[in-house]
Amino acid sequence: MSDFELEQQRVSLHVDPGVCRFKAKVECWTEGMVLRCKVTSGCKHVQDFGEALGPMELMDVLQMPFSENKVYVIGGKTLKHSTCPLPMAALKGMEAAAGLALKRDVVVSFDK
Repeated sequence: MSDFELEQQRVSLHVDPGVCRFKAKVECWTEGMVLRCKVTSGCKHVQDFGEALGPMELMDVLQMPFSENKVYVIGGKTLKHSTCPLPMAALKGMEAAAGLALKRDVVVSFDK
C-alpha cells in the first residue's frame, strides 16, 4: 500500500479547436492511483484518440520529453492534425484531477 494518494476530484474541460469547429468535452478523474479521461466530440479522430487513452499512471501524464509522453504518442497515432489541442487538454485535465495543476484556462488567440 502506497503512502501517496492522488487527490480525488473530477474535472471537465471544453475545447474549441478553432477552424475545424469540432468542439470537444474532456472529463478527467482519478480512481485510486489511476487517471482516467473521457473525450466527447463530433470528430471521428478525436473520438478514436479518447478511446485509445485508457487508464493512465501518473508518470504517463508527467512523462517528458513531449515526444515520449503516452498521451502525445496516442495523439500521433489517432489524430490527423498536428496542432489539434486535444492531447494538451487531456493532459491538463488529468493533472488537475490528480491535484497537480490549478484549474486555470489556457488560451491561444491570434492578434487581429
